Amino acid sequence: MRRTAAIGPVACFAALGIFWGAWAALIPQLKLQTNSSDGELGAAMLVSGVGAILAMLVVGRLWQRFGWYLLPVTGLWFAIAGLGLALANSTPTLALALFFIGAGSGALDVAMNAAVSDVEVASGSRLMYGAHALFSLAVLVASVATGFARQAGAGPWPILATVAVIIALMTISTIASTRRMHRSTPKAPTTRTAASSNRPATLLGGLAALAVLCAVGYLIEDASQNWSALHLERGLGASPALSGAAPGIFAAAMFIGRSSGQRLGTKFSERGLFSTGAVVAAVGLAILAIAPTPVVALAGLAGAGAGIALVAPALYGRAGREAKADDRGKAIARLTVFGYTGFIVGPALIGFISQAINLRTGIATLAVLAVGLAVGGYLALRSPSKADFSADEELLNSGRA
Repeated sequence: MRRTAAIGPVACFAALGIFWGAWAALIPQLKLQTNSSDGELGAAMLVSGVGAILAMLVVGRLWQRFGWYLLPVTGLWFAIAGLGLALANSTPTLALALFFIGAGSGALDVAMNAAVSDVEVASGSRLMYGAHALFSLAVLVASVATGFARQAGAGPWPILATVAVIIALMTISTIASTRRMHRSTPKAPTTRTAASSNRPATLLGGLAALAVLCAVGYLIEDASQNWSALHLERGLGASPALSGAAPGIFAAAMFIGRSSGQRLGTKFSERGLFSTGAVVAAVGLAILAIAPTPVVALAGLAGAGAGIALVAPALYGRAGREAKADDRGKAIARLTVFGYTGFIVGPALIGFISQAINLRTGIATLAVLAVGLAVGGYLALRSPSKADFSADEELLNSGRA
């Protein structure tokens, strides 16, 4: 299977990033539109996480039967669901819209990661870093573009409608590639070679270790991005303009880190990239925690973003290669569920620590967690599996994919 088969799934990474980048920039306007307090807005966001986790579990099971057909379905669902934000006029309606958006996002997240993993295993190449880098770039570009659109007077409806059209158009490439794959090759037999059947179906303890690492990695990532601006402004006296640039710098650093991982993926193992990234993140977070000036803090934040960016792609790549093709969707889904749990827990954890002690201590706690992440990854990824590419090539070309 040629790497060009990944064009459709990789486009979905960009689509997902475009929406969440636009959402981040629209939050102030949507808060006013729904007259929600900070607490009510936070509660509505938690509803999004619930919808995402439920959808991930469902799509993980459906992937075994429908495979790549789920890409256009979940992509179009996500495009339409995003329009619900424009109609929200209260906290309950915002929460309802975010539930369906979260479900669409979670479903598409599992499908696109499983599809890229299929191509990775079949082609023997590393694509996960580049796909995740494209997501980070899309978040950055979409948030900036939405900010300019708001400055020009655009409201949520035209912005969200434009985003929905872009996501739908990106989904078209997935429909076309999926149909060509199903028409061009006959059904492959359902039996599998002995070499591939020896790979663990559920990864058991192996998947559990990867899932925990994924949760910790996403916890560090989301907490760093969410609390960085407040730390700069309140703790270091940065101007609103400078502190507001912090999340963008973090996203840009993640794009650079993942792009570097894509280039280095053929030269270094997942274990090496993962542990090195976690160590770099720990150093960056330590600098951020003790920084005496905003400029030093931003440098540390950039290092943290570049390092933590290598964590998730390494874990998704390993989980996809170690699972049998029929179980790949479930493995990716479980990893993603734990990752989203980290997203939900991270900002709240640092908030509690900041309330009890101070924000510097909260950020220092993230640095300690990053050290533990490096050690855990070094141990959990010590035995890379040798996947049997031939069986997955046949399966990917057959129609289950």
